[in-house]
Amino acid sequence: MRGDIPTLNILKAMRQRAHRNGVAFTMHLQEAGAISKQSVGMTRLLEDVFEDEITIFRYGSEETNGQVRDGMDQYIVSSRHLAVRSRSAIHLSMVERKVMRRNQRVALNTSYDFMLPNGEMAYLETTGFHYDLGLTPTSTQISRLQAVETRRGVEQLIQDDLNHHTSKDHVGLKGLVTFSGDGNTRGFIGTRWQMDRVESLKLGLGDGVKEATAEINVTANLPHSIQQEFLEEKNSFTRLAGHIVNSAIDAIDVTTGSKWGERKLDHQFYRDFTINPEGLLVPLHRFDVIENNVFYNFANADHYFISTLFGYHANPGCATD
Repeated sequence: MRGDIPTLNILKAMRQRAHRNGVAFTMHLQEAGAISKQSVGMTRLLEDVFEDEITIFRYGSEETNGQVRDGMDQYIVSSRHLAVRSRSAIHLSMVERKVMRRNQRVALNTSYDFMLPNGEMAYLETTGFHYDLGLTPTSTQISRLQAVETRRGVEQLIQDDLNHHTSKDHVGLKGLVTFSGDGNTRGFIGTRWQMDRVESLKLGLGDGVKEATAEINVTANLPHSIQQEFLEEKNSFTRLAGHIVNSAIDAIDVTTGSKWGERKLDHQFYRDFTINPEGLLVPLHRFDVIENNVFYNFANADHYFISTLFGYHANPGCATD
């Protein structure tokens, strides 16, 4: 995302939704590289929209020992209703492919204390990570390894948090872990993802992980890919080339049942747990997805943000935001 008008509109819509539901929230976002002269920067934009309602933490090159590249700063934003416990940055393995430049990735973790609707204190751990879902066996393996390293970082932060309390304090503590992935999914015809790649990613994140974004079906509303939009905006020749690519993908969609024509969509995963007397995290199955929204700018699909609202089942069969 960038500190510009389309991003401003997305953030305003997200703020309105948070106010309408009356919930605490946290966001992970990455600044989108090249900054135009019209950009005021993400920190300024966040402050203008949310004012004093949020805490902003920026991860840049200095904060991550060079793991986050200059101009690609990442931000963890949380409402002040969430009390920050701790943060960590986990280095993901170098990605090196024949057709891609070498790039570094980092998973960012933040843990919070928050209150359930019944007044009980609970625990939240959020991570923002980058995955690579291309169309080759190599990219599948890369994304799986990235997911495994992301999960290890999450588990380490949770364990560090628990070690700061006596076992008696956290027995029965209910927790939610969310994984928000920033996809980098390149293929021969634009940006694509396939279900088997997503399944591999989910397996790497660990047992019991569910996909929060599985039911989102917005790809038909978004342009086919960022690459194609770029082609279509240059000149008459590249615009024609972009239209040809779009037409080819439309034909493939009809033939394959839309498996190839879906646009890149970042994925969110989650799991919930409670802590037993032995200090182990056991599945809870009390948190669930209540609502999913995708905020995006129609003029440029590079500007979009997935928002998931979780609810807590205070009683069997009764979900509470």
